Amino acid sequence: MTMSGAITPDYYYFVIFNTSNDPTGANGPEPVIAPPWGNGFVGGSATSFVEYHSSLPYDGYAVYSFISGTSLQQYTASGIPTQDTAVTSSSRTLEFTIPLSYLATGSISTSAITNIQVNMIATDRLPSNPNDTSAKLFDALGNSNYGSGELNDYVTISTTQSGTYNNTKTPIEPAGDVQSTNGSGGYSNVSEPSLDIVDWSVEVSK
Repeated sequence: MTMSGAITPDYYYFVIFNTSNDPTGANGPEPVIAPPWGNGFVGGSATSFVEYHSSLPYDGYAVYSFISGTSLQQYTASGIPTQDTAVTSSSRTLEFTIPLSYLATGSISTSAITNIQVNMIATDRLPSNPNDTSAKLFDALGNSNYGSGELNDYVTISTTQSGTYNNTKTPIEPAGDVQSTNGSGGYSNVSEPSLDIVDWSVEVSK
């Protein structure tokens, strides 16, 4: 996950997974952009995620699984990446490796996983108060510019064979599409390089 500018320690960066086994990608993780805000970062369909934030131990990366039946409001720690790239003051890219077992669910075992929807979200804050109308900045996979119709362009990857999915093969993520949104209906493009996703890659290694 590569940003236009340096990663900011106080911002929140997520790679979110939906272990669905659905090759069509009918449902997947979507950025939260309006009240009631939910968990503050993701809605739609999701089963687990990796978060990067400077306050977290182990180089700032942590893996979590959503608790079924909680509408993505509750999640539990699953572990840490088996490998990651430490973030420095000039880093623009977040990179990590996790085992497929981290993405198993109560109904889909590791060996049964075939297809996963993936989204990447960067945001400046995680509002939880449904009455919060302060501005929230975000970017996610797809063209986040208002009216683009491409806001929820998560990608579907197959885990049945080794392969690489990236923005070169599937050019869905443009530069300069960070948005400011709030609970009063405001929605506008802003310049914030530290939240502007400009490149992404997911590698499956069997």
